[in-house]
Amino acid sequence: MQGKYILLLLTIGSLFSLIVVGAYVAAAGFGDACGSDIPSGWPGCRGGLLPPPQLAPVVEYLHRLLAALSAIFLFLTTALFWRGGTSAGPAKRILIAASILLVGQIFLGGAVIVQQQEAVLVTVHQAIAITIF
Repeated sequence: MQGKYILLLLTIGSLFSLIVVGAYVAAAGFGDACGSDIPSGWPGCRGGLLPPPQLAPVVEYLHRLLAALSAIFLFLTTALFWRGGTSAGPAKRILIAASILLVGQIFLGGAVIVQQQEAVLVTVHQAIAITIF
């Protein structure tokens, strides 16, 4: 019982970190620092598995890693609450909605990169991230 709440806290923490790093990526213009060749260049960075030791690609790569970790945490948390029965009703519904939004958010994140950080897409991406959080 307690394990799912620890996982929920890890999920919330990773989502918050993802939003903060994502905001920095957007503000600094680092969105395509690992390249904009989606999906063939993803999840690597500039043709390699790891980013070169420069600020922009490292920060963008960190955002990608946090996104993957957050997705894993959110999907696991949703699954645990799903199995929790009716006692977790409201939390379960919120987590399911957040998981569905996250799937769309992943594709939107790719579109943000491909469309070279077009302001409307970046803004919608940020708004959905806050909604998921």
